Amino acid sequence: MLLLARIRNVVEWKAILNAISGMIEDAMFICNSDGITLRGLDSSHVALADVTFPQSSFDKFEGKTSFFGIKLVDFKNVINSALDTDLIEIQISDHSLMQILINGSIEMEFHIKLLNNSEVNTPIPSVEYTSKVSLEPNTFHRILSNIQSVSEFVTINCKPTKIQFFGKSEAGDAKVDLEKGNSVIDVIRSSGHANAAYSLEYLMKISHDIGKTSTKMNFEYATKKPLHLQYELPSGAMVEYYLAPRAE
Repeated sequence: MLLLARIRNVVEWKAILNAISGMIEDAMFICNSDGITLRGLDSSHVALADVTFPQSSFDKFEGKTSFFGIKLVDFKNVINSALDTDLIEIQISDHSLMQILINGSIEMEFHIKLLNNSEVNTPIPSVEYTSKVSLEPNTFHRILSNIQSVSEFVTINCKPTKIQFFGKSEAGDAKVDLEKGNSVIDVIRSSGHANAAYSLEYLMKISHDIGKTSTKMNFEYATKKPLHLQYELPSGAMVEYYLAPRAE
Protein backbone atom coordinates (compact mmCIF):
# COMPACT_ATOMS: atom_id res chain seq x y z
CA MET A 1 0.00 0.00 0.00
CA LEU A 2 1.50 3.31 -1.11
CA LEU A 3 -1.06 5.44 0.74
CA LEU A 4 -3.83 5.05 3.29
CA ALA A 5 -5.33 8.29 4.59
CA ARG A 6 -8.50 8.81 6.61
CA ILE A 7 -10.00 12.30 6.49
CA ARG A 8 -12.39 13.90 8.98
CA ASN A 9 -11.74 17.55 8.08
CA VAL A 10 -13.98 17.17 5.03
CA VAL A 11 -14.97 20.86 5.05
CA GLU A 12 -11.37 21.92 4.53
CA TRP A 13 -10.78 19.49 1.66
CA LYS A 14 -13.96 20.66 -0.06
CA ALA A 15 -13.06 24.33 0.28
CA ILE A 16 -9.55 23.83 -1.07
CA LEU A 17 -10.56 21.64 -4.01
CA ASN A 18 -13.46 23.93 -4.94
CA ALA A 19 -11.10 26.91 -4.92
CA ILE A 20 -8.25 25.52 -7.00
CA SER A 21 -9.94 23.05 -9.37
CA GLY A 22 -11.56 25.83 -11.39
CA MET A 23 -8.12 27.19 -12.29
CA ILE A 24 -5.88 24.14 -12.24
CA GLU A 25 -6.75 21.08 -14.31
CA ASP A 26 -4.01 18.59 -13.40
CA ALA A 27 -2.04 18.47 -10.16
CA MET A 28 0.79 16.54 -8.60
CA PHE A 29 -0.28 14.37 -5.65
CA ILE A 30 2.85 14.00 -3.48
CA CYS A 31 2.87 11.52 -0.58
CA ASN A 32 5.45 10.72 2.08
CA SER A 33 5.53 9.89 5.78
CA ASP A 34 4.93 13.56 6.65
CA GLY A 35 1.62 13.85 4.80
CA ILE A 36 0.17 14.80 1.41
CA THR A 37 0.89 17.75 -0.87
CA LEU A 38 -1.23 18.82 -3.84
CA ARG A 39 0.56 21.07 -6.34
CA GLY A 40 -0.61 22.39 -9.68
CA LEU A 41 -0.12 25.17 -12.23
CA ASP A 42 -2.93 26.71 -14.27
CA SER A 43 -2.84 26.37 -18.08
CA SER A 44 -1.81 30.00 -18.63
CA HIS A 45 1.06 29.67 -16.11
CA VAL A 46 -0.32 32.61 -14.11
CA ALA A 47 -1.25 30.82 -10.86
CA LEU A 48 0.26 27.97 -8.85
CA ALA A 49 -1.27 26.25 -5.82
CA ASP A 50 0.72 24.26 -3.26
CA VAL A 51 -1.43 22.62 -0.56
CA THR A 52 0.02 20.63 2.33
CA PHE A 53 -1.95 18.32 4.60
CA PRO A 54 0.42 17.23 7.40
CA GLN A 55 0.27 13.75 8.85
CA SER A 56 -1.32 15.19 12.01
CA SER A 57 -4.36 16.46 10.05
CA PHE A 58 -5.52 12.89 9.27
CA ASP A 59 -7.51 10.49 11.42
CA LYS A 60 -5.09 7.78 10.24
CA PHE A 61 -2.16 8.09 7.87
CA GLU A 62 0.28 5.64 6.31
CA GLY A 63 2.28 6.87 3.33
CA LYS A 64 5.33 5.87 1.36
CA THR A 65 7.24 8.39 -0.73
CA SER A 66 5.45 8.46 -4.08
CA PHE A 67 4.17 10.87 -6.74
CA PHE A 68 0.98 10.76 -8.77
CA GLY A 69 -0.78 12.98 -11.27
CA ILE A 70 -4.49 13.60 -10.74
CA LYS A 71 -7.28 15.51 -12.46
CA LEU A 72 -8.50 17.91 -9.79
CA VAL A 73 -12.06 18.25 -11.06
CA ASP A 74 -12.58 14.46 -10.81
CA PHE A 75 -11.08 14.41 -7.32
CA LYS A 76 -13.18 17.43 -6.26
CA ASN A 77 -16.43 15.88 -7.53
CA VAL A 78 -15.85 12.72 -5.50
CA ILE A 79 -14.92 14.60 -2.30
CA ASN A 80 -17.96 16.87 -2.72
CA SER A 81 -20.23 13.82 -2.74
CA ALA A 82 -19.42 13.34 0.96
CA LEU A 83 -21.29 15.07 3.78
CA ASP A 84 -19.22 17.31 6.03
CA THR A 85 -19.61 14.78 8.85
CA ASP A 86 -18.59 11.74 6.79
CA LEU A 87 -15.29 9.86 7.07
CA ILE A 88 -13.28 9.67 3.84
CA GLU A 89 -10.58 7.09 3.24
CA ILE A 90 -8.11 7.39 0.36
CA GLN A 91 -6.15 4.32 -0.72
CA ILE A 92 -3.48 3.97 -3.40
CA SER A 93 -1.92 0.57 -3.93
CA ASP A 94 -0.26 1.21 -7.31
CA HIS A 95 0.49 4.16 -9.61
CA SER A 96 -2.60 3.76 -11.78
CA LEU A 97 -5.65 4.06 -9.52
CA MET A 98 -6.90 5.90 -6.43
CA GLN A 99 -9.67 4.32 -4.35
CA ILE A 100 -11.88 6.62 -2.27
CA LEU A 101 -14.25 5.22 0.36
CA ILE A 102 -16.88 7.48 1.95
CA ASN A 103 -18.56 6.29 5.13
CA GLY A 104 -21.54 8.01 6.74
CA SER A 105 -25.30 7.64 6.46
CA ILE A 106 -24.56 5.80 3.21
CA GLU A 107 -21.37 4.07 2.09
CA MET A 108 -19.82 4.96 -1.27
CA GLU A 109 -16.79 3.74 -3.19
CA PHE A 110 -15.05 5.50 -6.08
CA HIS A 111 -12.02 4.80 -8.26
CA ILE A 112 -10.11 7.59 -10.03
CA LYS A 113 -7.45 7.00 -12.68
CA LEU A 114 -4.08 8.58 -11.94
CA LEU A 115 -1.97 10.43 -14.51
CA ASN A 116 1.64 10.16 -15.57
CA ASN A 117 3.35 12.23 -12.86
CA SER A 118 5.94 13.68 -15.25
CA GLU A 119 3.17 15.66 -16.95
CA VAL A 120 2.32 17.74 -13.88
CA ASN A 121 5.63 18.15 -12.06
CA THR A 122 5.88 21.84 -11.10
CA PRO A 123 8.63 23.55 -9.07
CA ILE A 124 7.89 26.22 -6.46
CA PRO A 125 9.01 29.71 -7.57
CA SER A 126 11.95 31.27 -5.76
CA VAL A 127 11.26 34.96 -5.14
CA GLU A 128 12.80 37.56 -2.84
CA TYR A 129 9.93 39.49 -1.24
CA THR A 130 10.11 43.00 0.21
CA SER A 131 6.70 43.17 1.92
CA LYS A 132 4.73 40.83 4.19
CA VAL A 133 1.25 41.42 5.60
CA SER A 134 -0.93 39.32 7.93
CA LEU A 135 -4.68 39.99 7.75
CA GLU A 136 -7.91 38.43 8.95
CA PRO A 137 -9.03 36.15 6.06
CA ASN A 138 -12.55 37.61 5.98
CA THR A 139 -11.18 41.15 5.84
CA PHE A 140 -8.94 40.29 2.90
CA HIS A 141 -11.89 38.85 0.97
CA ARG A 142 -14.06 41.85 1.82
CA ILE A 143 -11.39 44.22 0.52
CA LEU A 144 -11.04 42.31 -2.75
CA SER A 145 -14.84 42.19 -3.18
CA ASN A 146 -15.07 45.95 -2.80
CA ILE A 147 -12.30 46.56 -5.32
CA GLN A 148 -13.89 44.09 -7.76
CA SER A 149 -17.04 46.23 -7.89
CA VAL A 150 -15.17 48.65 -10.18
CA SER A 151 -12.08 46.80 -11.39
CA GLU A 152 -10.76 43.49 -12.73
CA PHE A 153 -7.41 44.03 -11.03
CA VAL A 154 -6.23 45.08 -7.59
CA THR A 155 -3.08 47.16 -7.13
CA ILE A 156 -1.35 46.71 -3.79
CA ASN A 157 0.88 49.47 -2.40
CA CYS A 158 2.77 48.69 0.78
CA LYS A 159 4.93 50.93 2.94
CA PRO A 160 6.40 50.20 6.39
CA THR A 161 3.36 51.66 8.19
CA LYS A 162 0.54 51.45 5.65
CA ILE A 163 -0.98 49.22 2.97
CA GLN A 164 -3.32 50.37 0.22
CA PHE A 165 -5.54 48.34 -2.14
CA PHE A 166 -6.64 50.17 -5.28
CA GLY A 167 -8.65 49.40 -8.41
CA LYS A 168 -9.99 51.43 -11.31
CA SER A 169 -11.79 51.12 -14.62
CA GLU A 170 -13.96 53.23 -16.91
CA ALA A 171 -16.73 52.78 -14.33
CA GLY A 172 -14.76 54.44 -11.55
CA ASP A 173 -12.23 53.58 -8.88
CA ALA A 174 -12.01 52.20 -5.34
CA LYS A 175 -9.39 52.44 -2.61
CA VAL A 176 -8.94 50.80 0.78
CA ASP A 177 -6.28 52.07 3.21
CA LEU A 178 -5.11 50.17 6.29
CA GLU A 179 -2.70 51.76 8.74
CA LYS A 180 -0.34 49.75 10.91
CA GLY A 181 -2.05 49.22 14.26
CA ASN A 182 -5.48 48.56 12.76
CA SER A 183 -7.09 45.64 14.60
CA VAL A 184 -7.60 43.62 11.38
CA ILE A 185 -3.84 43.64 10.67
CA ASP A 186 -1.48 41.40 12.60
CA VAL A 187 1.73 42.28 10.76
CA ILE A 188 3.05 44.77 8.23
CA ARG A 189 6.69 44.36 7.31
CA SER A 190 8.12 46.23 4.35
CA SER A 191 11.70 47.12 3.51
CA GLY A 192 10.50 49.89 1.25
CA HIS A 193 7.70 50.78 -1.15
CA ALA A 194 6.25 47.79 -3.03
CA ASN A 195 3.69 48.17 -5.82
CA ALA A 196 2.12 45.51 -8.05
CA ALA A 197 -1.25 44.66 -9.65
CA TYR A 198 -2.96 41.24 -9.69
CA SER A 199 -6.00 39.67 -11.34
CA LEU A 200 -9.09 39.59 -9.13
CA GLU A 201 -10.51 36.71 -11.15
CA TYR A 202 -7.70 34.52 -9.83
CA LEU A 203 -7.84 35.91 -6.29
CA MET A 204 -11.57 35.95 -5.50
CA LYS A 205 -12.16 32.19 -5.59
CA ILE A 206 -9.20 31.55 -3.31
CA SER A 207 -10.09 34.30 -0.84
CA HIS A 208 -13.74 33.20 -0.66
CA ASP A 209 -13.55 29.40 -0.44
CA ILE A 210 -10.34 29.03 1.52
CA GLY A 211 -10.66 32.25 3.50
CA LYS A 212 -13.92 31.18 5.15
CA THR A 213 -12.32 27.97 6.51
CA SER A 214 -8.92 29.37 7.53
CA THR A 215 -7.73 30.81 10.83
CA LYS A 216 -4.96 33.04 9.50
CA MET A 217 -3.67 34.40 6.21
CA ASN A 218 -0.43 36.08 5.19
CA PHE A 219 0.70 37.46 1.89
CA GLU A 220 4.07 38.47 0.53
CA TYR A 221 4.94 40.38 -2.60
CA ALA A 222 7.37 42.81 -4.20
CA THR A 223 7.21 45.26 -7.09
CA LYS A 224 6.51 43.38 -10.35
CA LYS A 225 6.86 40.04 -8.53
CA PRO A 226 4.35 37.19 -7.92
CA LEU A 227 1.96 37.48 -5.00
CA HIS A 228 2.38 34.69 -2.43
CA LEU A 229 -0.69 33.91 -0.28
CA GLN A 230 -0.52 31.62 2.75
CA TYR A 231 -3.63 30.28 4.49
CA GLU A 232 -3.48 28.30 7.73
CA LEU A 233 -6.43 25.96 8.43
CA PRO A 234 -7.63 24.56 11.79
CA SER A 235 -6.37 21.03 11.06
CA GLY A 236 -2.84 22.31 10.42
CA ALA A 237 -3.22 22.23 6.64
CA MET A 238 -1.47 25.00 4.72
CA VAL A 239 -2.51 26.52 1.39
CA GLU A 240 0.13 28.46 -0.53
CA TYR A 241 -0.89 30.28 -3.69
CA TYR A 242 1.35 32.12 -6.14
CA LEU A 243 -0.08 34.61 -8.65
CA ALA A 244 1.90 36.38 -11.35
CA PRO A 245 1.57 40.19 -11.48
CA ARG A 246 -0.39 41.95 -14.20
CA ALA A 247 1.78 42.73 -17.21
CA GLU A 248 1.82 46.47 -17.84
